[in-house]
Amino acid sequence: MFKAFLFVVALCASTISSAATLEEIYNLAVENDPELGAAQAVFLSRNEVVDQSRALIMPNIIVGGQTSDNKREFISGGLPTSEFNDHSWFAVLNQPVFRLDSWYRFQQSKNIQAEAMATFAAEQQALLVRVAESYFAILETEAALSASNAERDAVQRQLEQVQQRFDVGLVAITDVLESQAAFDSSTVNVIEAEGAQSSSFEPLVRLTGSVFNDINGLAENFPVRYPDPQNEDAWVQMALENNYQLAAARERLKTAERGLQLAKAGHYPTIDAQVQYGHSVSGGSNFLGEKIDQTSAILSMNVPIYQGGGVRSQVKAAGYDVEAAQKSLDLIQRQVVENTRNLYIAINTDVARVRARLRGIESSQSALDATQTGYEVGTRNIVDVLNAQRNLYLSQFQYASARHLYVLDTLRLKQIVGTLSPQDLYDLNQFIDNDIVVSRTTPTTR
Repeated sequence: MFKAFLFVVALCASTISSAATLEEIYNLAVENDPELGAAQAVFLSRNEVVDQSRALIMPNIIVGGQTSDNKREFISGGLPTSEFNDHSWFAVLNQPVFRLDSWYRFQQSKNIQAEAMATFAAEQQALLVRVAESYFAILETEAALSASNAERDAVQRQLEQVQQRFDVGLVAITDVLESQAAFDSSTVNVIEAEGAQSSSFEPLVRLTGSVFNDINGLAENFPVRYPDPQNEDAWVQMALENNYQLAAARERLKTAERGLQLAKAGHYPTIDAQVQYGHSVSGGSNFLGEKIDQTSAILSMNVPIYQGGGVRSQVKAAGYDVEAAQKSLDLIQRQVVENTRNLYIAINTDVARVRARLRGIESSQSALDATQTGYEVGTRNIVDVLNAQRNLYLSQFQYASARHLYVLDTLRLKQIVGTLSPQDLYDLNQFIDNDIVVSRTTPTTR
């Protein structure tokens, strides 16, 4: 039995005024995401199939009746005209005794229900990832915007200094032109980054139905660790055992196998038992009497002899359905193994990348300091300074980007091995810093 996730429901407002955390956005998404809502409705619909198929093997009772007013006139014989009422009622109890088709359909419905539960659980996990992806996409574009702004501000200061030095004859006009070109290019980069940052807030509206203008950023002390256990095969084994898409595919195969049994049942006889009770009252002359009570018990058997080849064709079609379900299961299993191995390797790479990017910031800062000193004494030119500045801000952006990618890859790995839960997002939210506010930018033209 697949366990449904425990979701925390939050009140939804049309606009969120204060900076939102990852947990708050997720709680709103649980309540308002249309994709999850549609998946839940599909699950609830498919969940009814067991009750519907069980009804086919349970007894059923039918009660009916009728009444009629009659007028009888005799053409000859001198008998008087009579008016009378006939009425009757009956009750019928039907009980299937031997119906393999209904039994197989009931067993098949359990597999359909299990598949629906696994599919819905996969959708719940997908929501966790979609929320995290949308949230960290904003932080990613904010990091790019911050780097662009820092580069532009630094280039502007450099341009002002070069202009001053040119005015007193200390540098050539080429330095001024190089600085001006760099400033113009950095300004374009800022405009593009502002547009990307503003657009990155839009997916939150689709997820939550609310408009967000501010979110909180990721704390600097967020831990970056290698996967535990440090064993690729162990992660693959967990995925094979717990992946919800794989579990749904297994249930689809079982459903197809039950469908083959169901098709073959068309060759078998059926036996039904029936008990009837009837009561009728006639106001007219009747040689059996005016009131009749009748009780009967019936056991009927139907043996299919020839049905035009339809059952044989259904059996063949069901066999092909089993083959298709098996091939689909094989494909999904291979994809799960492949994706698990790729994500395991990716996270190990992410950890090394984050640490390398952090060292890269230190190296870029040292290189910039040395280049600026060299420019002051005349051993380096302005292009070297501008490139060194650009490298520093690029290193800062790459470090932030590497941390974001690590977070998402970690969640994706947990998703594919079937262990991702809301608690993972709540734990991650502990490292969302309320002092870091990312505000939506209004794109401007310059």
